[in-house]
Amino acid sequence: MSAARRPSATPTAAPAFYVLCGISVLCVLLLIVRADRVGFEKYGFLLWNLFLAWLPLIVSMAASGLERFARGRRLSVLPLLALGVAWMLLFPNAPYLTTDLMHLIANPQYTWTQASQSLLVWYDLIIFFVFAWCGLLLGYLSMHQFHRVVARYAGEWFGWLFVVGVSFLGGFGVYLGRVIRLNSWDVLFSPFRLIDGVMAGLDANGAVFTALFGTLILIVYLSLACLRSLAGPRAEPGTE
Repeated sequence: MSAARRPSATPTAAPAFYVLCGISVLCVLLLIVRADRVGFEKYGFLLWNLFLAWLPLIVSMAASGLERFARGRRLSVLPLLALGVAWMLLFPNAPYLTTDLMHLIANPQYTWTQASQSLLVWYDLIIFFVFAWCGLLLGYLSMHQFHRVVARYAGEWFGWLFVVGVSFLGGFGVYLGRVIRLNSWDVLFSPFRLIDGVMAGLDANGAVFTALFGTLILIVYLSLACLRSLAGPRAEPGTE
């Protein structure tokens, strides 16, 4: 391997990881400031949803580390497949944060008649947007890591097919979470409820919702991937 192609000691995802840590801290600080001023107990669920959004990235980082360790060694791919299944179950938790914007839109207590109330609307808009953006970035980075793994084992074209498929599966997962009210852990603790929920989601409403959010996930991924490619030459799969 030439010096130009040699992977650095620091994983390429490290800068984005640190940025996401900073954004997550900002999310917490924004809620603390709101709590100090007007109380935020009604928006405390955002912290739990943010925690869930981090889980797919943790799994993808474990898979990426395992894949790097396996290079040049004859190791079974079953651990990677197991991590891939776990990631797919957890992945919708990341873009799910965008759906929390409905709590801002549907809140009848906001008013534009007073300057202080108007400022509260804008402040809450920033809170929900930052949480949603953090979720989209967490989803992008975790998908990017699995994209690299899949492209290394199955080829570049299959890697992009994986991205498209996961985007719309993620959209369906968001529908199951927001509308059907299923959770990732239902696959272990309530499998029959999960099966009933999936069957209930296979209708026209579920198809439209899945298409909308799948397209959103795919657009975000493609946009950030294009920006990433502009930042420097793209390494071949397996050399990052």
